[in-house]
Amino acid sequence: MKTLGIIAFVSLFAILSLGNINRNELNEVALVYAIGIDREADNYVVSLQVINPQPPNSPSDKLPVVVYDTEAKSMGKAIEMVSRKISRQLSPAQVQLIIIGESVAETIGVNGVLNYILREPGLSSMLDILITKDINAGDALKVIPHMEDIPGSEIVKTLENTEENWGSHQRILPTQLKADILSRGVEAIIPTIVLIGDKKVAEEKGNLESIAPKAYLELSGLTVMNEDKRAGWLNDNQSRSYYLIKGTLKNSYFSSYCSDQKEEFGLTIIHSKTSIHGKINNGIPKFKIKVDLIGDLDELNCDMDITKPEEIKKIETLMKKDIEASLKDLITQSQTLNCDFIGFGDVLRIDDKSNWKKYEKLWQKEIFAKSQYEITANVTVRNYGDINISD
Repeated sequence: MKTLGIIAFVSLFAILSLGNINRNELNEVALVYAIGIDREADNYVVSLQVINPQPPNSPSDKLPVVVYDTEAKSMGKAIEMVSRKISRQLSPAQVQLIIIGESVAETIGVNGVLNYILREPGLSSMLDILITKDINAGDALKVIPHMEDIPGSEIVKTLENTEENWGSHQRILPTQLKADILSRGVEAIIPTIVLIGDKKVAEEKGNLESIAPKAYLELSGLTVMNEDKRAGWLNDNQSRSYYLIKGTLKNSYFSSYCSDQKEEFGLTIIHSKTSIHGKINNGIPKFKIKVDLIGDLDELNCDMDITKPEEIKKIETLMKKDIEASLKDLITQSQTLNCDFIGFGDVLRIDDKSNWKKYEKLWQKEIFAKSQYEITANVTVRNYGDINISD
């Protein structure tokens, strides 16, 4: 019993000591939530979004974060230079978001950024990566949020919400992005963020005083990479089609015109399945793409009697044609960019291994643009209610 008492006392002392150490450490470190990386001339411009400690149980006019910018030849050197500007030790362990400026992707490529992230022991490998369009990464980190206290947190939660409920953007982690860049059978895709409104307004606290935000960040399509450099951009509709053809679409909403092309109806997609098979014949890759979707009729502005099976069949047929057209548009965009971001090369690596080895090195340069496709979509309306809107 005496031994148990000693063990309990020592354990309690250790817990209290560790708690005191952690409390002291929190008073000495600066927690970095997000990092922005831009390129200017021959230098990296690194922006750190650092959490600004607030006094406990006391109202404060201080903003919850501070953004520090520094320019240097390397990212590590830039971060070291930031440490000279603040009174606390920088702690990158809490970083949740890396925003790469389009200036990086268009000049030297994102490989250097990825290598730094994956080699830096203080950074987690489970962080989100975004790329900017028409805005610097550093400026994106300075936009004051409306729904969350920390700007980086609002961006991450927006990305998570969009992935779960709308399907136009999905999270990408550093290891996945690095693997796609290194692969010969697929090119990388990175979710894109833009600024809506004026940059100066976005950084002012007064922007929060308006019910309708005058400036805010918005996810907007996907940036297409050729190896590690920017090759082009997909709009939101193409982005959703991309995740559909990749078979990773979760929930989403698809709309289509009625037969008169004036009114629309919409389906909430609750299940989708995609299969792609390919083979090279006489140097020409040929692919068969089949997409099956199940959805609930969410909105119907058409003059249809949905109690009749033939009318439901008409809705399914109209949506089928639109889905097939959207997939064709996506593939056309990939061939226009001469960039196999969908991963048809990976399909050949599995389905036609011998021919793939023969043409692998020529795939992106010569073979991919010659590919031919047969697209079939099957749409099933599962739930459509019992309301008959026709007179």
